[in-house]
Amino acid sequence: MDDDLNSLPIGVVDDAPTTIKRPSCVTCARPVKVCVCHALCGKISIRTKVIVLQHPAEQNRQLRTVPLLQAGLPDDKCEVIVGKRFTNLNQLISPSTALLYPGKDARDCIDVPVGTFDQLICLDGTWPQAKIMFKKNTILHSLPKVMLNGGKRSVYLIHTQPTNFHLSTLESVARALEALEGNDDLEGKLISPLKEMVRLQFSFGAVAHGTQEEAKSIRKKEVKLGLKQFTVAPQLTDFNYDEF
Repeated sequence: MDDDLNSLPIGVVDDAPTTIKRPSCVTCARPVKVCVCHALCGKISIRTKVIVLQHPAEQNRQLRTVPLLQAGLPDDKCEVIVGKRFTNLNQLISPSTALLYPGKDARDCIDVPVGTFDQLICLDGTWPQAKIMFKKNTILHSLPKVMLNGGKRSVYLIHTQPTNFHLSTLESVARALEALEGNDDLEGKLISPLKEMVRLQFSFGAVAHGTQEEAKSIRKKEVKLGLKQFTVAPQLTDFNYDEF
């Protein structure tokens, strides 16, 4: 989720590099020169409260999507809690709280009647980090789970997703809320600033990434060909940047 341009070295003091961060927008958390607030659709009114349990490592990433989620929802409808273990989570959980997490016991969001849940918890981090957070916070195990099945490919194309079915945190929550709220326009509005962020990165020379799954398939072929350098993040060769 990151680029590595958040800080520029400007000198050395006592043999340690001193850095200065680029000014960031207080709303979208992007550097001011690439602010995407113009793509926001205002604070979108929803009934469901979203609680994001965020792995601490996400704080150091630059191309984050949770700030865009916070920017698009009313302040009292989106709460972000940073940590690995959440000891006081029971104080926030209501009887109608659901966990957005895949599993055999999870219901597809589109099959859940509107109004069933008034609170949605999601985990923000890499997939391995999310699995560990779920495992260590046993209070989450008793919550009813909802999940997303299929749907459109992620628009977060400057990041290499594990598979075509994986989404950024913003996209996952937006798609889940659209189903749980019964609002067909919600996902498009919430992910609008994400698409703008990706467009800006494309304008600076970024390319559309394939998935880790696709990279593995390519590497198998490269091994058979006896190549010594292998593909890490494949590009989408047929991607139309003008139509994105």
